[in-house]
Amino acid sequence: MEDKVHKIIAEIDYGSAYTITYTDPDGEERCYDLWLDKEDTIYRLQTIYLLNGKAEEIGETVGYNKSEITKKLIELSAFDQFHVRKIN
Repeated sequence: MEDKVHKIIAEIDYGSAYTITYTDPDGEERCYDLWLDKEDTIYRLQTIYLLNGKAEEIGETVGYNKSEITKKLIELSAFDQFHVRKIN
């Protein structure tokens, strides 16, 4: 999974953005959007609240440097049904 995380970060560095979904230990589906804020050189991870599997509300956005976002993505990848999808 670590190789996949590094590939995702490399693609984000070139302007791609991603949606990340997974199921937490309580069985709740979690969703985030991830992109690079080039102006501040910070990776942004924004919480998306879901209702019946569809985006309902936008939540908090947290900024990470490259090593922090790598750790965070590896941490999230341990959850059930972890999936990363490129945003068009």
